[in-house]
Amino acid sequence: MEKLLLGYVISSFSLDGTMKVLSKTNMSEKRYVKGNVIYLADKEENIVKELTVSSFRHSGEIDFVKFEEITTKEEADSYKSYSLLVDKTDDLEAGYYYFSDLEKCNVVSNGKIVGKVVKVEEFPAQITLRVKSNQGKEFFVPFIKEFIKSVSLEKSEIDVVLWDGML
Repeated sequence: MEKLLLGYVISSFSLDGTMKVLSKTNMSEKRYVKGNVIYLADKEENIVKELTVSSFRHSGEIDFVKFEEITTKEEADSYKSYSLLVDKTDDLEAGYYYFSDLEKCNVVSNGKIVGKVVKVEEFPAQITLRVKSNQGKEFFVPFIKEFIKSVSLEKSEIDVVLWDGML
């Protein structure tokens, strides 16, 4: 099953093995529910341990997560820079997408492919698609209704409205 990145272990947070995690998800509250299974992966994204959430709290871009299987500060510190992953599910509401799905899409404007999404960026104002044009230049498309006409994950295509100067 495909995995989604939740964040990166920064360090331990307390003597009981709570981990301080740089969050890479906007669904922390849903992912870190007590009893949920999370995967710990090394730098090559090889899963090294299956973990069970014991408790969670969130502050800004940092998640503080306690797992049943990690009980000491030293053990938590030994996983610094490791990734936390979760199984990808199809439980999103209509009109919502996983960033990893959007990053696979061609960008189409007026019936022509103008580029490919290389990354989804989260800026304070809105989520934005970083697109590499067919000419190799990068440009941004805000992921809001004024710019996004439709998304077809089946076709791996995002139909957009481009304004003068965006390319």
